[in-house]
Amino acid sequence: MTGNPYETGRYLSEYLLFHYGQPEDVRPFHLLPPKTLRFHERIVRECLLPLRFSGPTRALDIGCGVGRLTFELGRVVDRAVGIDNSRRFIHAARQMQRLHAVSIRVHESGTQFRSLTVTLPKELKRSVTEFRVGNGQDLTTFPDESFHVVTAINVICRLPKPRQFLTQLHRLIVPGGQLVIGSPFSWLEDFTPRREWLTAKEVESLLRPHFRLARRRDLAFLLREHRRKYQLVVSDILVFQHRETNQRPTSRSRRAGRSDDLV
Repeated sequence: MTGNPYETGRYLSEYLLFHYGQPEDVRPFHLLPPKTLRFHERIVRECLLPLRFSGPTRALDIGCGVGRLTFELGRVVDRAVGIDNSRRFIHAARQMQRLHAVSIRVHESGTQFRSLTVTLPKELKRSVTEFRVGNGQDLTTFPDESFHVVTAINVICRLPKPRQFLTQLHRLIVPGGQLVIGSPFSWLEDFTPRREWLTAKEVESLLRPHFRLARRRDLAFLLREHRRKYQLVVSDILVFQHRETNQRPTSRSRRAGRSDDLV
């Protein structure tokens, strides 16, 4: 694949609509499932474990795109940082942070487009957030144990070295903190060599030395390409808790249930 598709105007508009569009704009046909809406809000509401820390809390959203999950995380922690390798995505997230609105072109059909302004929900305007251009494969700029929550949603199957990515995450998270990995596991050789492709079970195995799987959910979402064409994606959301320093993994692997807490 030549260039970064996430730097194109098409992807920018599609993701801004996905993150901030009103239901009638994202899903104009009511035959489409309503549970595909509010994906980022549902991650925080349905997937995160309760935070039990004294003092200020921080979250890191890796592969934040145009920022919606970072803003949602800012409602439950004192400060949320979003990083993405797309400069256009980060520019749009900062614009949403500053102006609370971004204008986009929504594809209707063929050469037909319409102008639309998407806005930041008022309940998110008080979120304390920061957006940076960053590479998820290199997180060395962040100090040890600097976050209470780290999220990487729909990221690992777009990385060249997902194993390397996963094995560095424990360093960033405080004991008792949580790591939220979400993926549809839609691997493509354009992004990731076949030898690096992982299953959910392999992800859990790679993280097991430092984390325990505490919760699992299937969350669906829609990506609109034009008025009559959509991508329906189901992301496997895996919530891990960083082991306390005196905890050790057991030799017996705990089987992950579907849509059930494992605590």
